[in-house]
Amino acid sequence: MDDEKVIDFTKLKYVLYVRKSSVDGERQIRSIPDQIAECQQLARRLGLNIVEVLEESQSAKKPNIRPVFRQMLTNIKKGIYDAILAWNPDRLARNMLEGGEIINMIDDEQLVDLKFVTHYFTKDANGKMLLGMAFVLSKQYSDDLSQKVGRGVGRRFTTEGKTPVPKYGYINEEGLYRPDNENGCRNFDLMCEAWQMRKTQTSIETISSYLNEQGLYRLVKSTGKRLFMDTQKLSDIFHDSFYYGVLNQAKQQVDLRELYDFEPAVSEDDWNHIQSLSYRRIKPSKPHTLAFYPLRLMVLCSFCGMSMRVGASTSRMKKKILYYRCDNKNCLRKKKSIRSKVIFVDFLYKFVADGLNFTEAEYNKYYEGISTITDQKRQKLRMELNSKRGVLKVVRREIDELTYKIVDYKHEDKIWISNRKRLDGFEDQEKELAQDVAKLEKLLADPERDKLSLEQFLNLSKNAVKIAKSPIPEVKDAFCRKIFLNLTVDEEKVSSYQLKPPFDVLLKHRQQLLGRDLRKS
Repeated sequence: MDDEKVIDFTKLKYVLYVRKSSVDGERQIRSIPDQIAECQQLARRLGLNIVEVLEESQSAKKPNIRPVFRQMLTNIKKGIYDAILAWNPDRLARNMLEGGEIINMIDDEQLVDLKFVTHYFTKDANGKMLLGMAFVLSKQYSDDLSQKVGRGVGRRFTTEGKTPVPKYGYINEEGLYRPDNENGCRNFDLMCEAWQMRKTQTSIETISSYLNEQGLYRLVKSTGKRLFMDTQKLSDIFHDSFYYGVLNQAKQQVDLRELYDFEPAVSEDDWNHIQSLSYRRIKPSKPHTLAFYPLRLMVLCSFCGMSMRVGASTSRMKKKILYYRCDNKNCLRKKKSIRSKVIFVDFLYKFVADGLNFTEAEYNKYYEGISTITDQKRQKLRMELNSKRGVLKVVRREIDELTYKIVDYKHEDKIWISNRKRLDGFEDQEKELAQDVAKLEKLLADPERDKLSLEQFLNLSKNAVKIAKSPIPEVKDAFCRKIFLNLTVDEEKVSSYQLKPPFDVLLKHRQQLLGRDLRKS
């Protein structure tokens, strides 16, 4: 107590340090503005001189990850500050390394004083012991919270015994996603770089090449295999809200930031901005309607594997003929096109000639299989919905900014006319996006939407021939899309095909028999 009596606290240079982790389970902690207000109130009451206010939004659970805190201690050692004012000791440290560092600085008289709103500190042995205990309790609370959250999140993410989907740049620790930066690995840092590159409109191809050159990979634990990046994976990643903290699953959407100290690879604002860039790039300048042709993007060339273009030509008898054509310039195919008759009459009608003849038992297998497919589809729908919502936020922000920009100009002014045109464009986008969001929300609201009822299933089985031979192209197309993923054609016939789950299992026997016929022909 003697040391405290000779110190004139009013002449010390106090630094006010406030911290609230947005990802550290600190939902009950005072907000940063509240912490500042209460600390300033204490300073006025005690006559303390605050020379600077430092704010930080980082977790204190692990040492050496808070640049503001680290610079503050450096400045204390330089004599720029004499003492620290904070709301509670746990704002300074939730780990013993940095807690011990603060006590050592007090012992070495580099740090003259500490003041807290919720804790009374003195520089004597008892005061330092109580401060140490406060740091110990903060660490114990943090560790205990992490364990409880880990168990809870792990249970919440587990679906039918399956663990969460692995993500590039992260490792899964008992159900929690952690940055993959250990043992010299830079996977998380590389993913952060990738998002910043995309923000500056760097192409996906360039980013993918860069990531592979830098050695980014995702490790498959069961096999030890390393999965490297490609453009399709990266394109999906840049639409995945997981990377700013919102995980999409088939039956739920989870904000990881509210559950534990999840570290995002990109901020939510940057993610929204990137979604808007993608939307504006793929949006056609003028809407146009396409003629409907069945099996668009479903028919593949057996020579090059590319999707064949579908179109119609007029014969000498003035009759429209549907054809599928390979337009790949590097394809070795000599006869570039093939008539639709080969697909529908020679293959499809033969495929369903005897009907599908499904039973109620097979319906149960179908329902079980389609449930898995539907869950996967719903997960993709959630990703698309988040992406559209992100774009919508950006568009609405642009509308607000442009509205304020032209409010003081007359309608005949060039600035008003120019910005009014831009505003009209954004308002059209807003309307279109709002409609898209509403449609996606409606699709997600009905989990049974894509599943056939028993009656529909048996009707499809019984009337397969009639449906396949329908003169209405849309009906014929819908039937094929329910059963087939794709059809591969050579210059004369359908050479192979791939059935859509779960029909690949239900029709496996028939697929084997027809496959033998195809090889014979």
